[in-house]
Amino acid sequence: MDYKHWIAQTPMGQDSLGKGIEGVVDWAQSYLQSLETRDVSPAVEWGEVLAGLELNPPEQGIGVDEIGGLIQQADSEFVDRLVHWNSPRFFAFFPCSNSVPAILGELMSAVLNVNGMLWSTSPACTELEVRVMDWCAELFGLDDAFAFGRSTTGGGCIQGTASEAVLAALVAARRRCTKRGIDRSKVTVYTSDQAHSSVVKAAMVAGLADDADDRSRVRVLETDADLRIDPAVLERVMLEDIEAGLIPAMVVATIGSTSTGAVDPVGAIADVLDRLKVDEHRCWLHLDAAWAGAASVCPEFRGMMDGHERADSICINPHKWLLTNFDCDLFWVRDHRVLTDSMSIQPAYLKNKASETSEVVDYRDWHVPLGRKMRALKLWMVIRCFGADGLRSHIRGHVELAEMVERWVVDDPRVELACERMLGLVCLKVLGDADLTKRLVDEVNARGRVLITHSMVPIADDGAGGRQMCSIARVSVGSPGVGKGDIEVLCTEIKGWLDREVGTR
Repeated sequence: MDYKHWIAQTPMGQDSLGKGIEGVVDWAQSYLQSLETRDVSPAVEWGEVLAGLELNPPEQGIGVDEIGGLIQQADSEFVDRLVHWNSPRFFAFFPCSNSVPAILGELMSAVLNVNGMLWSTSPACTELEVRVMDWCAELFGLDDAFAFGRSTTGGGCIQGTASEAVLAALVAARRRCTKRGIDRSKVTVYTSDQAHSSVVKAAMVAGLADDADDRSRVRVLETDADLRIDPAVLERVMLEDIEAGLIPAMVVATIGSTSTGAVDPVGAIADVLDRLKVDEHRCWLHLDAAWAGAASVCPEFRGMMDGHERADSICINPHKWLLTNFDCDLFWVRDHRVLTDSMSIQPAYLKNKASETSEVVDYRDWHVPLGRKMRALKLWMVIRCFGADGLRSHIRGHVELAEMVERWVVDDPRVELACERMLGLVCLKVLGDADLTKRLVDEVNARGRVLITHSMVPIADDGAGGRQMCSIARVSVGSPGVGKGDIEVLCTEIKGWLDREVGTR
């Protein structure tokens, strides 16, 4: 049989696309509407999904007319055994954002299925991303130095996650050292004990740490009373390393830490790096603003970004809080030449006239993967559909809902704020026995109606002028469909547990 004729008879044929798309659209509408009534997290034991799947792959494929049945099978076997991150009552971790324009852009990208590794392999894929990155730099109020169109060396690309962004920054920082003749075994990295675990993981991948506990060249600094990097501590540790013959390569500062939303003092950190130059070279400064950075679309929240203009790289994740589905991390650098120098590859099969002119952007050299899909399309759809004003309303609405949670915590004498509310993140603890807060999180989550997160942070006084680890409950408001009614359900669930386990005060 002719191959093309065979393909036409399989689920790859155009007829099956129409039937399949129609089935998926019907399912998607039903699923999204069901989120209001579904439990956020299912009661599932390991092996339940595996038990329903054949041990061996099927020998014969399905027919075109059976695609609808396959969609229904996926719904019945998998969907009910997922944590529903887009539920309006998902208050755990940080939000995993979504919207109809983003879904449609993702679908278009899947249909096009291009590989934008080079400008020449899909010109519109690259040029759209260049423009969208500049749009977002403007939306977030970033310094001109980070935009393609407003500087000679700045620019950005879409990474998969903030973890990939910090790895890219570290590789560039390390290369900037080794290019000066510094032995890579001498370079060190600095961050806080509240920074995301991806910083240590990046050091492991880049060969600066053997495992998560290796601190020979990774400095995890104790934070101040506000859980921020203490510039004095940073300066002392960096000086000690320099005197020991080590070379500071990168400092990672956080704008909106995972546990509490703490914001490191970027300007003061940059002052330290300016004072501690080695051979007139300053340490690379990377800003992880993965979650909180999205709020800088609103001018009133841009104060947290003060000092960002002195950074070497920045990342912000629209897939966390800006109506764009996973994965989509925006990564900007002040000097893209340092980044591309650290990752440039030029085998014969990737050489072409356009790349040789140096007039085009080849994103293959901006991150670890060679291949890359057209991620910018969904972000372009989101920005075009909502506009800057709509994105601002989205963020402001969530902050107002978080203020409702904050007020409830303040009014209930059995709980208290563990720290100041940060945008859409409220951290609380139960007064009394140390284990009560962890029990609150575990037992409220077990009911399935809402989902919140537990964390441990050094904010409690140990009675001797020091700090001890304190258990906190995190409530992160950011689901696209969340409303006042969902906040009331959350507060009711927590209040119900307090009534049963703590009583009235």
